[in-house]
Amino acid sequence: MASHKKKIDRTEFDFEVETLVNKGQRTIQDLSVIEGIYKDYVLLKNGYLASILQVSGINMDLLAEYEQNRLFEDYGSFLMSQVHDQLQTISMTVPVDLRSYNLGWKKRYLQELENKENAGNDYKRKLIASYIDHFQGIRVKDEMSTKQHFIVIREKMNKRTFQDLERAESILTKKVEEISNSLQSTFEAYDIAIRKLSEKDTLTLLYRYFDFEMSKLYV
Repeated sequence: MASHKKKIDRTEFDFEVETLVNKGQRTIQDLSVIEGIYKDYVLLKNGYLASILQVSGINMDLLAEYEQNRLFEDYGSFLMSQVHDQLQTISMTVPVDLRSYNLGWKKRYLQELENKENAGNDYKRKLIASYIDHFQGIRVKDEMSTKQHFIVIREKMNKRTFQDLERAESILTKKVEEISNSLQSTFEAYDIAIRKLSEKDTLTLLYRYFDFEMSKLYV
């Protein structure tokens, strides 16, 4: 009887995991190269500490052909100057985050409700509510998207100790600053924006790669 109850309590996910194990496959945690997050860095299972820079894109459509060629040459020169660091570049399409923009309209709607002097201006409130509904619909349906670009920089740890982790962090921090300055210098004419991802930003990026569809609801 107890055995029967145990079978009933097993979920479909339990059987899926058991099937993967029987086939010699492992869980996502086992397959992932990520061991954890340390401050604003990603600690990898192969002994590397990694940092991620987000770099704004450049609209190629606005450039003449000779300008595009010069841009490619500048980018090639930058990569060659950093070849010893083995940089990894990543680009991904993500929905435009309209939450903060829509939140501004929601605050304005509440202000209109609290404004007793304009209590009779129902048309204005309806207009603001229509804006809120419009932009909320765009966000849910992913009708607006943008391209994000990232550069992954890493530093090898010699030993799996806390002291060596701090050493790798110090070296990586300087390396990130140097590469950021090099990017700014190389693409100074294009006014690009560069920022180092925080712990929260890094987790958001990893979540999008792991489960993009669900991330659109919560990220």
